[in-house]
Amino acid sequence: MFVAAHRADWRNAPENSIEAIQNCIEMGVDIVEIDVRMTKDSVLVLMHDETIDRTTTGSGKLSNCTYPNLSSLYLKNADGITTEYKIPTFEQVMLACKGKILVNVDKSFDHIDLVYDILKKTNTINQAILKGDKPLNKLIDLYGDLLKEIHYMPIVSINTESLDTHVVEFITKYNPIAFEVIYDTDDSYMFKIIEEIKNKGIKIWVNTLWESLCGKHTDDMAVEDPDGSWGWVINNGANILQTDRPALMLDYLRTKGLHK
Repeated sequence: MFVAAHRADWRNAPENSIEAIQNCIEMGVDIVEIDVRMTKDSVLVLMHDETIDRTTTGSGKLSNCTYPNLSSLYLKNADGITTEYKIPTFEQVMLACKGKILVNVDKSFDHIDLVYDILKKTNTINQAILKGDKPLNKLIDLYGDLLKEIHYMPIVSINTESLDTHVVEFITKYNPIAFEVIYDTDDSYMFKIIEEIKNKGIKIWVNTLWESLCGKHTDDMAVEDPDGSWGWVINNGANILQTDRPALMLDYLRTKGLHK
């Protein structure tokens, strides 16, 4: 099993901070999920929201800020308290992660070419997983041969247009390392899709962050009933779990002999 930490260890350090990522590395997390956005002066930085109000001492849209402006700000923790930590650039983060942890790069679909340039510069291409919900032909139109150079994970749900065809296209023409699968009920058609994907030797990524992503088998449920939450999701096909409780999940998986 692989554990992916959503926005890193945000319970003990600001989300999307190098400090939260370092915590994940130290606890043995396999993958850290980060959010990458572009500043007004075309610098890729870590930020989940379109605005900087919630997570920093500044305000306004990130796309209206230059990196020098952002450099003067401080990150806030999950309780809204100002910390000593700064907004990291994507390049700084990849250097901090190099050789230590895999990185799921979210919010980056519109900047895949720039993300790739930094991955190449830092020699971390094989540590990064990019993702999105676009069909393969749309990706090829947008990025062409660049798709062959990166690790891309399709996101699929019951709402994916032409779902079966969409999945088959990726399996036969791209062979991704994983699919991120979303389901909101225990009897979803997505379990048939999961079986088809796993039969091809491709991994299944499931988010246990909130109910609509995993049929109510969430991290919060796992606090009281981990077998009914994470155990259920694992028994129904998941190889990779994205969580907001990485330390607790690692403890659970280790007691089951499912993680080192």
